[in-house]
Amino acid sequence: MAYHQSFPVINRYYCAPYYVNLRINTDNGFTYDINGNPVFHIRDTLFTLHNRRVLCDSQGNPIVTLCKKNMTLHGRCQVFRGKSNDSSELIFSVKRSSVIQDSELIKLQVFLAGNKTENVCDFRVDIYSGKSSCYVYAGESLRIVSTMVNNGDYIIYVYPDVDHAFIVALFMIIKEIKDYMALGNWAMNMAIFAATVVGN
Repeated sequence: MAYHQSFPVINRYYCAPYYVNLRINTDNGFTYDINGNPVFHIRDTLFTLHNRRVLCDSQGNPIVTLCKKNMTLHGRCQVFRGKSNDSSELIFSVKRSSVIQDSELIKLQVFLAGNKTENVCDFRVDIYSGKSSCYVYAGESLRIVSTMVNNGDYIIYVYPDVDHAFIVALFMIIKEIKDYMALGNWAMNMAIFAATVVGN
């Protein structure tokens, strides 16, 4: 008998037993289903001064809060349940797999809150050629859990039994990837400068 693994990262409610097709309007922050009905929306299309954004359901109920961390070499973003940013409500975090990245292929790692050591990621993301396409994998395996094609909007395919709220939150982070790259590069340059000053 075939074994089907489920990935209920935010809530099992968002794990459908079939493929889910979604479209993220990158201008207004709304996510639509295949019939054009709004499913999610993000409050503030850009990060606020507090580096926080809230993903809501179609009724306006907050699902998760995306928090960008400053002063990190890897440009880390943390995602918390509801409108919280308390460590006890952390669901997952996203960071670049390495400080220096190829502009044609950006690699991200996703760590669930229970993964304290972060020796092995729970999901990984490959982003190609200026975000023209993207693949999300389960851990270090070759199992794809979601794909994205960028035609101005993000056309997303979520595989069966994968939490599509988690995937949408992840792609909202990817939408700001240039900001994360700049943040990581700035932090790296500051660290190098500090080491140079100490060395002298």
